[in-house]
Amino acid sequence: MITGASSDIGLECVKTSLLEGQDVCAVFRKKTDALSKLKETFKERLELLKADFIEKDQIENLLDKISSREKTIDSYIGLAAMRDDINYEDICYDDLMKHFKVNVIPNTLIVKALGPAMSQKKWGRIVIGGSIGVKFGGGASSYSYSLTKYTNELIPSIAKKWAKYNVLYNIVRIGVTDTRRIRNDGKIKLEKRAKIIPMGRPASPTEIANFICWLASYQNTYITGETLSIAGGE
Repeated sequence: MITGASSDIGLECVKTSLLEGQDVCAVFRKKTDALSKLKETFKERLELLKADFIEKDQIENLLDKISSREKTIDSYIGLAAMRDDINYEDICYDDLMKHFKVNVIPNTLIVKALGPAMSQKKWGRIVIGGSIGVKFGGGASSYSYSLTKYTNELIPSIAKKWAKYNVLYNIVRIGVTDTRRIRNDGKIKLEKRAKIIPMGRPASPTEIANFICWLASYQNTYITGETLSIAGGE
């Protein structure tokens, strides 16, 4: 299961998982043409589920679906996220709550459901997408986003018990990536960010997806309880 499947990185995770022979349940807020084309290609191997995490009832509907098939879900990649650029001085209650609703609550409830189920069948991989921004305290206009991404790094202590049942749980701090959102911010801003990245460029969505999917695969046999950065050295 992959949430945030309509994002550039989420879409690449869906593609990578499908090409590796996995069946994928892709959860999206707004279906893109790219997702629709993947559905045409992979048909029965790709399930598309719509869920807007701003809405409580849609989170609950997704949790009901997970409950009915939790024994068949081997891995969970949590990439659903929202980021409204609001100056720190202008942050209000509603802004913070909106970010928590999308960036924290779904991951918390989904992991709570899947962790014990994965432990029972003695295999599971959980990877939550974070942000390199938390390393720097959050930007002047992205504090709400960074705050909620930082909250996701609180891996529950019970996850240590899941490890002996081969359920591995990790966080990935994602660095600046050449996505539609970044490009929409403007070429000058992207070039400015690239200058402070030791690699001298943003990541591609494929580079990020390859790392995430590796952590969520059978190839990862021993890494758990970690917060790992893929940010070009930033």
